[in-house]
Amino acid sequence: MAMGSETWHLLHEPIYWLLTASSAATAATPAFLRSISKAKAVTIALLWTTLCGITIIMFGLTPGLTTALFSLLIGLLLFVASLVMSGIKSMPNQRFEDRKP
Repeated sequence: MAMGSETWHLLHEPIYWLLTASSAATAATPAFLRSISKAKAVTIALLWTTLCGITIIMFGLTPGLTTALFSLLIGLLLFVASLVMSGIKSMPNQRFEDRKP
């Protein structure tokens, strides 16, 4: 079997997409938490590592690394967006504070 046909077959595997979506959701979890304890951070990291590891074991190194990189990118983008939004919300509204007659 050629490498291209294996990749094409992978696109129709629902388990692969469920694992990818689960790892992306797990990586994005810290972006939606107000505060995160050390125990929660370790649990999230272990769950993400487990999901990516299962993907590597079931589908090979390339799809597993693709899943890991995709989920990390999604998690990082949502975390940055969360930080930006919380920074915007905490900025003082200066339109009405320094009015001069």
